[in-house]
Amino acid sequence: MTTNTALEEKFREVGGKRPYVQRLFGRIAGVYDLMNKLMSLGLDGYWRKRAARYLALATGQTGLDLGAGTADLSIAVINGSGPGTKMIGMDITPEMLDEGRRKLVRMGLQDRIELRVGDAEHIELPDNSVDGCCSAFTVRNLTNIKQGFSEMLRVVRPGGRVVCLEISHPPGKIFGTLFYLYFYKLAPLFGTVIGKAFEEYNYLPNSLTTFPKAPALKEIMEEAGWSDVRYYYLNGGIVAIHVGTKAE
Repeated sequence: MTTNTALEEKFREVGGKRPYVQRLFGRIAGVYDLMNKLMSLGLDGYWRKRAARYLALATGQTGLDLGAGTADLSIAVINGSGPGTKMIGMDITPEMLDEGRRKLVRMGLQDRIELRVGDAEHIELPDNSVDGCCSAFTVRNLTNIKQGFSEMLRVVRPGGRVVCLEISHPPGKIFGTLFYLYFYKLAPLFGTVIGKAFEEYNYLPNSLTTFPKAPALKEIMEEAGWSDVRYYYLNGGIVAIHVGTKAE
């Protein structure tokens, strides 16, 4: 049985990919932030700051963070934006949002970032209701990636941006080999030793196996209706930031 077939079987056992992902992240919510820092060798904060910079919300604007988790990307956007900027963070996993709310209270940001349960493929917001949309390590967990980007396009106002930060496929052969060794072999080990969560941290690398490479993801975003789509590799292509604009 291949890894992908095994994953598909796990999805079927619980009624689909969405409930599987929801339960998985619910179980690791308490160690999620720590594991992010360990597995990215401390780079995850830098990646989010870069993504937040591309979103570039102006004073008084409102952004949407999909798959917001513990709110780190929302926080990065607020920290890099002018006064009066607000964020709505949505996630399908209540346990992750609970961790995020506690963090926001500690930072005094609870009045600027609102966290709510929500699905990136069926966004409960009106058309043209937010000034920009972002996500970090969320898109590869969607059941239908094009549907997700279509929904993002619907809720963003004309002229607004979408910014997608995702783990990618490093293009270089040597670096790519090292990356896969680390991501597929060592990362699940980290999860087992520190998070006592082998299945969860085995899923995370394997979710990349069928995830489109950066050029293909760009095409999906364009098919969904986004204009001027570009992507930027960071740290040799470990991650990529995809940016698109909604036509005026």
